[in-house]
This record gives sequence, structure tokens and C-alpha cells, in this order.
Amino acid sequence: MVTIVRKLALAGGFCVAAVAASAWVQRHSDAVISLNPDQTFQTMMGWEASTDLPDNPLAPPWAAYQAQLFETVVQEVGIDRLRLEVRSGAETSGDGPDRFLAGKMPYDTWRDERYKAENDNDDPFVINPDGFNFAELDWHVEHFVLPLRAALADEGRDLFINLCYVSFRDGQFFQMAPEEYAEFVLATYQHLDEKWGFVPDLWEVVLEPDLPKKGWTGAQMGAAMAATAKRLSDAGYAPAFAAPSVTNMAHALPYAQEILATPGAAEHWDELSYHRYRRASAKRVAKIADFAAENGLQPSMLEWWFGRADTDVLIEDLTVGMNASWQGRTLPGLVDSPDSPGSDLTLKEEVRFNSLYFKASPFGSIRIGVQSSAPRAYEPVAFQTPEGRSSVVVQANAVGNVTLTGITPGAYTLTRVGKTQKTTRSLTVGTDGEATVLMPFKGVFSITPVKLMHAAAKG
Repeated sequence: MVTIVRKLALAGGFCVAAVAASAWVQRHSDAVISLNPDQTFQTMMGWEASTDLPDNPLAPPWAAYQAQLFETVVQEVGIDRLRLEVRSGAETSGDGPDRFLAGKMPYDTWRDERYKAENDNDDPFVINPDGFNFAELDWHVEHFVLPLRAALADEGRDLFINLCYVSFRDGQFFQMAPEEYAEFVLATYQHLDEKWGFVPDLWEVVLEPDLPKKGWTGAQMGAAMAATAKRLSDAGYAPAFAAPSVTNMAHALPYAQEILATPGAAEHWDELSYHRYRRASAKRVAKIADFAAENGLQPSMLEWWFGRADTDVLIEDLTVGMNASWQGRTLPGLVDSPDSPGSDLTLKEEVRFNSLYFKASPFGSIRIGVQSSAPRAYEPVAFQTPEGRSSVVVQANAVGNVTLTGITPGAYTLTRVGKTQKTTRSLTVGTDGEATVLMPFKGVFSITPVKLMHAAAKG
């Protein structure tokens, strides 16, 4: 019987095999996975990807398949949050950004100049509009924000925007003064508001402050946050911050403690952010989660690129780190370029698996309790979606049959992804709240409500 059912499953004959599979399930399950919606954890604040500025912005590598790119990252990957970036060098009266974007400045020259900044004037409380050049920021809005927002709108969803300040400069400079920093942030908000009609949902204070020599300290970041919160509030904007976004995970808590010790810094601090490039461990992830919980913050892993952020890392950040948001790649980096014009885009290897978690928990979903009788073979993560439905994703390290209980009754989609395989089919959960899944290969499977992607919208 087992052989017959597996052969039918691999051939896609699920309807034909339903009766046989049901009889086999009654006699044997390799694992039982039980959802517990009464046990709740973090609320998901978006699956993030970063914008990307190519060496030649006149001809981005993805230009030929741009529409397909944004449709794919929304519908197949589940991205609903974007890291938009603004460099310290936007405070300038020069035309360097315009010349680079127009192809009149070589990339090597731009790379050397992009973080250089000129003070707009000597008074941080008086913004000189001519002292700022937001051409690069506008390029990112046009090439990423607008098309991604449109692709999400087609699904009835909103885009969450995290705007990140980037300044890889060694040593101290004028924007590190709290009021000068606050002026820069306010000028950026006002520009976006006036030109594009939106402001960010979140401001990421400094990207990787521990990377430059003698760069930002936690105390300096805290002072900048306090000054910025007041300036934004006085101007009618709602401040919300992510920090410290360090490259070295061992630096996250020392930075966070300095920020927390700064008067006025924590009032609008929402996300305790970190990257995984150095000294990452489950122990440190847990300590960050504990510190965040003690201080009313949401942990977020907001960068580990180049394919290293695989499913094992994602599960650890979700379940041990209590992450509310997570980023593994730039947006164009989520897919491989098409083999030929008009051909389908393919997801990067780890994205094929991670996307099941992303699509199962769009913005506003709540992670809920779930237990597996065989956690080493079948490791589950479960959510309650914004419309109150169940979704569950299981990393399957073994071939076998899994029984799931505690699922909200209704229509679902079962998706199974292996190293080279992917199958999708409909699944109906009755009033008993049970479902059975035959996993014919190692990989990841998910059970998600039908039209889940259309039902989740920010706010």
C-alpha cells in the first residue's frame, strides 16, 4: 500500500489515491503536528528585501524583465516589505548623483563620493532645500517602490517601507551631531511627502554602524533617535525606528543597551535589528529576543545576503529569535535571470524553500504554538493569518506521512518543495480540523488558506 500511494503521489494522482491514502493514514502516521492558536508569539511585520543600485543605472540587469520580477516576488516569494536607502551624501548642493544616474560619472568615482556630505547651512533647525540632492532616492522610488507597490495593490495588499540611512564613513562628521542628523531625516521625509505622497513606515537609524572605523556608537545613535523623534513629531510625522543593525551579532546588545540608556531614544524604538555576518549563534539570537521582550521591542534580522540565509537560519530567527521581520537578499537577487526573453524567472535555491514561510505569514500574521511528535524529522512553524485562518509550514527531513490537527476548517493550498520538485494542490479541512500530507521527498511543505495573499493588507 505504501509503495502504491507514493507512486501515485509522485505522479500527481492525489484524487485517485485519496481513499487509499486515507486508509493508510488510519493505520500509520510518521508524525502528528498539532496547532495551538491559544499560544501566541510575535506579530509579523513584513518579509523584507532591499533595493539595489547597479553599476550602470541606465541599464539595470533586470530591466528586460522588470514587470515579471515584481509580479514574481509578490506572488511567488511573498515579499511585502522594502528596505529603501538614502545615503549621507544626499546632503549636498552638488550634482554628483544626477551625473552618475545619467551615465556621466563612472561608478568608481561615484563609489568614492556617495557618502561625502556638505552641510546645507550652519543652522540644523533651518532646512535649505538647495543643500540636498535626493536624485538617487528618487531613482529607487521609481524603480522599486512604485512597481512593488502596484504589484501588491493588485493582490489587495500594502507595501511596508523601511527607509535606511547609509553612511560607510570612517571617523566622525557633522551628521553625527543629533540635531544635524534629525534635520537630514526631516528633510528626507518632507521630500518624499511632497514629491511622492508617502513617508516611510520605519526609519532604520544607521546601516551597520560597527563596520566603519570609529563609526557610530550606540550612545550617538540614541541621541540621534531622540532628536529625530521630536523633529518628526513636531512636523506632524509618526516616528518609528529600527536599530542598531550591526554586522556583528555580538555587538547588538551593547549597542542596544547604550541606545536604551539615552533619554528619549526608546520612546519610538520599534525594532531591535541585527545582521548575521559575524558571530551569529542560537545563543545570541535567544539573548537578543529576551532583551527585546524585556524592553518592548520586536527583533528583526534585516540582512544576511548571498544565499546564506537558508531555511535553518529562518526557522531559528523565527522560533528562537522571535523575529517580526527578516531579510535574506536584495529584491533583484531573489531570482535568477531568465534563460531567454519571455521565459519564466526561477527563484534562488534557498528562496524556493523560504518563500513557503513568507507566503504563509504576510504582514499582520501572528505566530502560534505548534508541536510535532517527531520534531527532528518534521519541524513545524505555524501562524494565524490576519483573517483568522491557520497556516503551517513544515521542514521535512524525512519522507513520510504527516497528520496535522487544530487547523481552522476551510479551503487550503498544499505546496511541497524539494530539491528539484514542487507540487501544489487543493486541500479541504473539515470541521475536525485535521489534514494529512504525504511528503514523498525531503524538503518543505506548507498548508495555507486559499486567497491568503489577497486577504492580508497592512493597517
